[in-house]
Amino acid sequence: MKDIPFDFHGAKFTIKVLTSETNGIYTILDVIHPPNLGPALHMHPKGPETFYIVDGEYEFILDDKTIMAETGDMIFVPKGKPHRFVVGKNGGHALVISPPDLEFYFYKVSELLAKGVVSYETESDIGKKYGQIFLDGTKHWE
Repeated sequence: MKDIPFDFHGAKFTIKVLTSETNGIYTILDVIHPPNLGPALHMHPKGPETFYIVDGEYEFILDDKTIMAETGDMIFVPKGKPHRFVVGKNGGHALVISPPDLEFYFYKVSELLAKGVVSYETESDIGKKYGQIFLDGTKHWE
């Protein structure tokens, strides 16, 4: 699972640091996103999330504010704050310091996606288990 890339809704995810390696505090993900991709509005009850933009442009929605981020920028999302993002037209690459256990949401859903379509409800249930709480089912990984 760690350091082995996997596909998640067209994005290439690599888990760089497992929650178990941080005494349950956070996980680190290396993500290469295709263009115009992003999750539905969601929040994380287990901790904050920080994005370091390695390459590309991202449009973040945080507290009803739009934040444009580009190569070299960092975006901090406080614990429990609703947010979403859309990757720019050329795709993007981000290192993400995520709340604990979130790597399991991405990995478990990717396993199901490899077998076929995963409903929003199924993905949302897996998300709840690992700290990804969806607040809106629209514009989900489109």
